[in-house]
Amino acid sequence: MKKGILFYMFCLFTATAFAQQTDWSHFILDSPKNQFALNLPQDATAQAPQGAPEGLYSVKKALLFSAVVPGAGQAYTGSYFKAGGFLLVEAAAWTVYALYNSKGNDIEDEFHKYADEHWSEDDYWYWIAGHSGIDRENMDALREWEHKNFSHGLHLEKDQQYYEMIGKYDQFNYAWDDSEIGLLDTGWSQSLRSKHRLYYEDRRDASNNAFKTATWGITVAMLNHILSAAEAAFGAKHKNDAKISADVHVKPLYQDGRIYTALSLNVSW
Repeated sequence: MKKGILFYMFCLFTATAFAQQTDWSHFILDSPKNQFALNLPQDATAQAPQGAPEGLYSVKKALLFSAVVPGAGQAYTGSYFKAGGFLLVEAAAWTVYALYNSKGNDIEDEFHKYADEHWSEDDYWYWIAGHSGIDRENMDALREWEHKNFSHGLHLEKDQQYYEMIGKYDQFNYAWDDSEIGLLDTGWSQSLRSKHRLYYEDRRDASNNAFKTATWGITVAMLNHILSAAEAAFGAKHKNDAKISADVHVKPLYQDGRIYTALSLNVSW
């Protein structure tokens, strides 16, 4: 019994002395896991993951791509069906603009030519001279009288307003070549619109409607750029969020000039 107690005390003393003199790092270095780390290739122990993991999308790039070309940001993130949809809307919008803008210009050229053939500026000023009593050759006086008696005056140049007014206001009705009221008629309030004037107005309205439709095409194209850019940015972020992952693995770790085995947790997004 006494021998057993003495042997136990001897072991306890020896273990205490060993614990005081032993560096615990030696124990770690001698562990099987550390030996595994020591045996890893040099490039594996020296390299650490740098930057963001592969496979993620840049939200800024997705937004910029679709802002320039609708659907490009969706193609960048792999959403090809959406990319095709935005690209189709873009093509349709610009097609509508091109077709109706061209149509509006063609009709505009048509009714300008029609007005030049059937409406006479010279006859208009003769009509003004007959009502005002002013000499036909005194254009400054005729224009002054026109401005005093009408809300609109005939423009000097054949601009957009010139062609609009000769069909829109009754004072210009008398200069259409099929007017039913004589140029010197005093029945101001009873002027009848000529058939040529009515046809002219219909063509001018058709031109304006074509230009309005062309404007809608541009509006749709602009909205398509904005919506595509916003959807591309949202889609890129959504796909990045879906790629969040975590893994646990053993990796080497340098500390105090020595290499240790460490348990690593990697979270990527």
